[in-house]
Amino acid sequence: MTTDGDGTFRPSEDLNVLGEELPIADPPQRVSGMRVPASWALAGKPPELPGDADDAWRQTGFQLGEDLRLLAAGLDLQVRIAGTGYTARARTMRMAAQASLWSRALVTASDAAHLTRTGSYQSAAGLVRQATELVAAQAGLESDYEAFKRWAHEAYGRHAEARAEEVGVGHYFAGEVIARDEELRRVYRASSDLARPNFGPTALFTANEATHQRYPLIFADRAFHFGWAQLLLGWLLRLDAKQLHLALHAAALFPASDELHAEAVEHVRRVEAQLADDGRCHIEDWTDDEGRRRHLLVAFRRQSSDAPRRLLL
Repeated sequence: MTTDGDGTFRPSEDLNVLGEELPIADPPQRVSGMRVPASWALAGKPPELPGDADDAWRQTGFQLGEDLRLLAAGLDLQVRIAGTGYTARARTMRMAAQASLWSRALVTASDAAHLTRTGSYQSAAGLVRQATELVAAQAGLESDYEAFKRWAHEAYGRHAEARAEEVGVGHYFAGEVIARDEELRRVYRASSDLARPNFGPTALFTANEATHQRYPLIFADRAFHFGWAQLLLGWLLRLDAKQLHLALHAAALFPASDELHAEAVEHVRRVEAQLADDGRCHIEDWTDDEGRRRHLLVAFRRQSSDAPRRLLL
């Protein structure tokens, strides 16, 4: 509702006479094209990696090769399924809204895997958080497409005062989706706390062997750490499975063939089996005596041969 100059209320253009919000018309834009890669592969080894990062690349490929192979296969499946959205009957702005977020999620996850393999674990954590938000946003748009349509109607107009084309931010965060999904919620909360300048995670990234008596700082540490690599790749595999689940349940937007559908279902089964190992480094929710929700880091170790540690953050 809005008010006239004399203070009386009048219905806005988006409300009917009963005060209910009216459906927003379809966006004015036409989906004129969508270029999708024919396949996807994780980035190769960068040239001239510094010593520790070079060793991290080698050891990650050797000790966590199956994680990397599964993730690469999942990302390749994703682009092949996304490509089905260009069929004539699926080429709509609803499809474009989902595919735009999906595109960002895929590239972000691929970049996070690359950083993980080069020992840049703290940087990868921030990308995992971003990828989680992007996957959740796609799920949110299934029931909140009106928010995208509202942005699309206002975007790309001319802003006279700024003498600019006004795209607009179009703020969107699917917090309810993350809150409802136990796995997304756990990944989002933990990756957020790891990515921020919190003291505990900072110590784990820069002084991994610290105790109550000593703080052995290693500045700009990029040495291989089995626990960090396994944790982060496990999160990326979890997001990969979530993304494929969303895609397969959006057949009207991405009409994958029966063969492609079956391949994706089998891939998700392999991912779930890989993540089911209790010996993997992972984070569990922990509630202390004061009711605070915390993170319990399980099976955390620098080398796979080290004794596993349990750390409460």
